[in-house]
Amino acid sequence: MNQTVRQRVIGFATRRTRGSREHAQASAVLAVGYVAQLVFQMGYFLVLTRMLGVERFGQFATALAAINLVSPFAGIGYAEVALVRISSNRDETGLWATNSVAATVFLGIPLSIALALACYLFNSPHWIDWYLMLGLALGELTLVRGCNVLARVHQARREITRTSMINVAIAAVKAVVAFGLLIAGQHSLLLLIIFLNMSLLPLLVYLFHSMTRFAPYHGMSWSALNANMGLAFSFTSGVFSKAVYTDLDKLFLARWTAPEIVGMYAAGYKMLSLAFLPIRSILEATFPRQVERAAISGRSCATFSLGLLAANVGLASIMSVAIYVMAPWAPLILGRDFTDSVAILRIGCILPMLQASHYSMGNYLTAIGRQTVRSTTQMTIVAAYVVIAFLLIPTYSWHGAIWTSLACEGLLVVLFAIACMTFKKK
Repeated sequence: MNQTVRQRVIGFATRRTRGSREHAQASAVLAVGYVAQLVFQMGYFLVLTRMLGVERFGQFATALAAINLVSPFAGIGYAEVALVRISSNRDETGLWATNSVAATVFLGIPLSIALALACYLFNSPHWIDWYLMLGLALGELTLVRGCNVLARVHQARREITRTSMINVAIAAVKAVVAFGLLIAGQHSLLLLIIFLNMSLLPLLVYLFHSMTRFAPYHGMSWSALNANMGLAFSFTSGVFSKAVYTDLDKLFLARWTAPEIVGMYAAGYKMLSLAFLPIRSILEATFPRQVERAAISGRSCATFSLGLLAANVGLASIMSVAIYVMAPWAPLILGRDFTDSVAILRIGCILPMLQASHYSMGNYLTAIGRQTVRSTTQMTIVAAYVVIAFLLIPTYSWHGAIWTSLACEGLLVVLFAIACMTFKKK
């Protein structure tokens, strides 16, 4: 009897050690991938600031903000549904890879046309030309998001190396194309968009075709899409909420300020966003594990998630201090026209800490089956964001924009903390 108990204890300890080792390896692989992705994204970003200048970069950033706002509806949350379903059952890989990519492409095309039409009708100096918007939106909403969907599929299967390679490949394509045009002396945004789309399309085709080596091809299933539509829309509302309090400020600034101010603010905010990439590696590597822990018991998931929260906030704190200290060097990197980005970086340096907190707690709520609570809370923040932005941005310009973002991200942390403590007690 004692021998049997001893064997069970040893077996449990062995499985736990193996699981911890796998988690550490997954996080390390994604971390390395995100470092490479960070290098390429930073390179792409810096080339754009040099290629376009502050005014044209402001127009470009405004267009990207509009694209990001509608991007949650290109696929309407089916990428996140695929992540959850495949995490629970790998046999559904082929089904959800096809469903999520098809939904992304079929919805991304009409959204791109709608954005181009809006540019044509408004014909504002704050926006890029309609044909540039069409090309940029098609690339981001169909090609880039399609590749991201397949990265999520591999993430759900815990094939972290493949996930990391896809993320790096997307960033590398953008950086190489932009750098090549800069070296050739071409500063044309039209050429940039054409070459980007010509490079991203074969990448998406290759990634989808290579998926058949991991799972049999499966045609679209309308019944599966309909059965999971409610969950998909729940994810969409959450992702849309995130897009609002990270991108709506650029559109508000474009409405009430000059393109130069938008460009300066967008450059500073982009650097803050890039600082969050290492933490995203931990979040993405650990979410499937959180789902598995939640299937075992709520207490197990809560204990695991609390450790993740502490690690993420600790790493974010280091990033925040680094941003504050190194902010004065920003004009040397971005260009002399971006001097006001220093103040944006120093005021917004706590943004990675706030995001690390609410993303960690939000993933916990999703893992324990409380996605509706997460989405409802985020929609509440959206309403608060719109009100605060209307009050502050027309009067205080970019100061109002950055403080609106910080206030709403902080409020989200508080509300998620209350929700997590409430459900942990249950």
